[in-house]
Amino acid sequence: MSGEAIAYQGSGSRLAFIDIAKGLGIILIVLGHNPAFLFRFPDVADFLMAFRLPFFFFMAGVTFSAQTKTLKQVALQRADAWLKPVMVVVVISGLLHAVFGERSPQTILLGLIYPAGFTLNPVPLWFLAHLWLLYVFSTLLLRADKLLLDSPLKRVVLLIALAAGGYYVMDAFVDASVVPACRNQSEFSASLLACGLPFSADLLLMTSFYFLLGNFLAARVKQFRVHLAWALVALVAMAIFQFGFSYTIDFNLRHYDTPVATTLQALCGIYLMLCVCTLLCRIEPAARILRYFGAASLFILLFHVSILHTILPLLQRDIHSSVIIVALSVPLALCLPALMWELCKRSKVLSAIMLPRKWQRTGGQNAQQHDPAAAAAATAPVQKS
Repeated sequence: MSGEAIAYQGSGSRLAFIDIAKGLGIILIVLGHNPAFLFRFPDVADFLMAFRLPFFFFMAGVTFSAQTKTLKQVALQRADAWLKPVMVVVVISGLLHAVFGERSPQTILLGLIYPAGFTLNPVPLWFLAHLWLLYVFSTLLLRADKLLLDSPLKRVVLLIALAAGGYYVMDAFVDASVVPACRNQSEFSASLLACGLPFSADLLLMTSFYFLLGNFLAARVKQFRVHLAWALVALVAMAIFQFGFSYTIDFNLRHYDTPVATTLQALCGIYLMLCVCTLLCRIEPAARILRYFGAASLFILLFHVSILHTILPLLQRDIHSSVIIVALSVPLALCLPALMWELCKRSKVLSAIMLPRKWQRTGGQNAQQHDPAAAAAATAPVQKS
């Protein structure tokens, strides 16, 4: 292949590797939220955390187009796709916990009005709430004035400004890895503003950097080629950053080690993920599985943490190998939400409250017609992001 492999083009209008990226990304999210995996493979977990969510934001930008929709359409459609199921899960989860005295009505209301990782349960829901804000903000930027973005130089300046501003805005809020009180807030108080803003708006500049970078490079990404030399350089750089300096990113905890090195580390990770996804296109059985999990990524993001919290104590009671526990719990945390997704597609009531309205018009056709970031779809999403 002369040192490179062109991205495999799928049978539709979208590249197969984009759907594979969703599936691989959501698997990495589930791994990162699995306590057994964190305990058994801490170095690998830290390595993945350095680029996991930046990759999701980047790919969301690749698939996003602001040219065909108004701001109102983007806001309403994304609210229907993401905020609606978040609200349903917050209310139902809150009521179930309230029955056992583990949560108060104020806590439920807080999660609905002030959605962030430290107010929501399950924690990964913060990602979907923030993703809605990110889409609205990016639509405003991309449609505001074409003269601001009509040259590569102007786009580079904008991206640098977003990354620099994003780092310093994040740094102005409490790092929850240092102050544990900002990991969980259950009532309205002034301390909320020290931990972060509603919809994680304090992360917006930094996440929009990755999102718009993906958007600006969309044409190149859709024609992506694996250059083995560059892949090796990216891998070596990642290893140096990770194991030499231990740089990490945790958006949910407002932790971003350095504005330059940490960002370069994330960009190297994004490049490696594109390489892996492109090569996986050539392995059809694996590609088919990843595409399916990518399509079900919204439900996996919504429910995987709750499932892990339920099944891990059961597995740990009878199994003493953390490797076996990880090998069993990860597929369950992927497959059970996917099963719930299938059930919702077949129920008019459940599809009305959990799925985008387009499902109701098309009779539940392939979810890949919707924006892939729900994988996101993607988090949240996250004791660690």
